[in-house]
This record gives sequence, C-alpha cells and structure tokens, in this order.
Amino acid sequence: MTDALSLIELFPQHEDWSLQTMRLLAQVPVGGADLFECARTAARIGDTMDDEVWHAEWSRTAREVAERGRAEVAAGHITTGSAAMFRSCSYWRHSEFFLDSADPRREEAYRSGTENFQEAVRLSDGTIERIEVPFEGQTLDGYIMRPDNSGARRPTVLFLGGADSWAEELVFLGGNQFPARGINLVVVDTPGRGSSLRFKKIYSSPDYEKPVSAVLDFLVARDDVDADRIGLAGVSFGGYYAPRAAAFEPRVKAVAAWCGTWSILTDFFEFYPPLQKQLQWLSGSKDDAEAREKLPRSPWTGWPTRSLCRCTSCMARVT
Repeated sequence: MTDALSLIELFPQHEDWSLQTMRLLAQVPVGGADLFECARTAARIGDTMDDEVWHAEWSRTAREVAERGRAEVAAGHITTGSAAMFRSCSYWRHSEFFLDSADPRREEAYRSGTENFQEAVRLSDGTIERIEVPFEGQTLDGYIMRPDNSGARRPTVLFLGGADSWAEELVFLGGNQFPARGINLVVVDTPGRGSSLRFKKIYSSPDYEKPVSAVLDFLVARDDVDADRIGLAGVSFGGYYAPRAAAFEPRVKAVAAWCGTWSILTDFFEFYPPLQKQLQWLSGSKDDAEAREKLPRSPWTGWPTRSLCRCTSCMARVT
C-alpha cells in the first residue's frame, strides 16, 4: 500500500498537503481535476513548506485553466471549455484550504471558483440546475443534477459534504456517479458550509435533521423526484450529519456514511489539527474553548429513544 500511494503522492515532504492533494487527484476520473495540471502545479511549488506558496500556485492554476476554458468556449469548443471551468473551481477550492478563516482570500477563492462552476453549468446540457431551499427565513444554495432532461420522476440522493466542502466540489467528489446510474443528485450549502457559512452566517449545529428536512420538503414538491425513494449520503463530517438526520427523518429510505465519525470533537477536532480553525468557523465559535462546547461529542446525543438506523452496513435497531 505504501508503494502504491507513493506513486500518486505529489507532496511527500508535507503530510497535510499530500492528504488534501490525494483528495483532489481522486476527482481526476470524473472530471474534477486533471493529473498533468496538478503535477505541473506541484512542480512549481517544489520542496517548499510555505502555505503562501501553496495558495499562490494553486490559485494561479485556477486562473490559467479558467482562461483556457473561456478561450475554448470562444472558439466554439463548448464541451472542452466547460470542463476546464469545472476544474478551475476545484483548484480554487484547493488553493484556500490552508488559509485562515478570516483571510479575505478565502472569499476571493470561493467567489471565483463558484462563479466558474456556474459558468460551466450555464454551458452544460441543462441537466444541472441551481436551486434555493427555504430555511429559517433564508435560503440554502445548491444544485440538482439529473441523469437527463426527460423530467422523469427518479430516485434522489442528497449528498452532504464535510467541514471544508463546497456544494460544487461534491459533484466531483463522487456525486456525479449517481446521475450516471439513473439517480438524481442534490448538493446544497447546508449550515456551516459554502455560501451559507460565508455570506449568511448560518452555522453548523448538531441537529442537522432540521436543514435536511428543509431540503426534503423542497425536493418532494418537485415532479422529477420520487418521494418514496430518497437517499442520504455523507462524506467526512457529513458522515456525522447523514446518520443523525436519517434517525429523525422518516422520508430517508437509505443512508450511507462515507468516512463517518463517532465524535466530531475527538475524531476530527483533536485528531486533525489543520481543521481546528475551520471547525471553529463553521460552528460560529470565537475560540477553541467555545468550539469544544459546541461540537457534538456523539451523534446519539438527543436522538429519539427508539429509532431506526438505516445504515446499509448494519441496519441495526437503536434503542
């Protein structure tokens, strides 16, 4: 396994850079990144251990790829151009990962990346639609991605991201494999993520069944969603969100926790220090101590006295 990983490890000198870049490289087969664009960026960064260089070079790649994408579109090569705009979004997200949450360049990266993604959506075949979900007097921004434009009523999966995910990233973090298999994909900036966090100050909280229920209310009113076949998937921090929401929401018929966690405090906050500032930010905490109070220690806290865990790996009855 070590030998296999070394073949794709672009930053062996920096464990956290390496880990995050493997996450980006995993998107290559589904169009979220290009291996050679990533390798060229890594070569420019070289052996430095400087987060400033990291941000500068990945944002440079994001800009250059977007410029090439727009040139392709101007030349009439819509498919090639839109694919580049999608990749540019991924590189912008990658560039901001190690910046402080208060750094204004995080907002620049987010705006640039999501604008490029939305530009690619407008150039697409219409199977990706932007949506706004009403939630507690505001709206949660997101997308529904359909297998085709037939309008057929289909099973639908709501895919919840982790502590640092953008809704756009989730399309290429495995999400687009649902439409490839005849299932609608829904990705939304739920509390503590994306535009909800940055511009609306909608912070994450343990009772994630509330925003999930709001999304489901929105979905079941659509003609292209089969209300009897709704699934929920969560990656990373979403591996806490998804089982928690499924325990309260009977409309969820199947749930998958991908890289889930038992305790956000111990399994995320304490285990992976690079995410500590991010977790403070997404929980609306002013410091480490407040974050430790707000972050859920167990997904079972506050659950119903008897509920059905719909995890496909156990299908266990919880009492």
